[in-house]
Amino acid sequence: MTDEPLRDVRVTDTAAEKSGRYLTPGQLRTVLRKGEGYVVRKSSPGHDGLYDDDRFILRGEFFDTPLDVVFVVEADHVVVVTQMSQHARSLRGRFYERVGTVAADAVAAVTEP
Repeated sequence: MTDEPLRDVRVTDTAAEKSGRYLTPGQLRTVLRKGEGYVVRKSSPGHDGLYDDDRFILRGEFFDTPLDVVFVVEADHVVVVTQMSQHARSLRGRFYERVGTVAADAVAAVTEP
């Protein structure tokens, strides 16, 4: 496992624009590097390839804010796509594959064969 992509965490304009309601870009970087929660990616048991294998959601309470952080793991960096309130009741079940508890688990899921 390599945490190399987490050294370069990029925040999209969409995620940054939500900093008034949620977290700043700096806080988002800290969350991905050090935050713990529940990491999942969407899956569809009957449809291989329907969802991207490199797109994840980190759910938790960060800086006293319950939040879902959507991010993509690239070869040499991570991109925070957006941040949003935890509007879905659950990220558990047959349409979500649990990957781990930290963003590094998502990196490992993408980088390991």
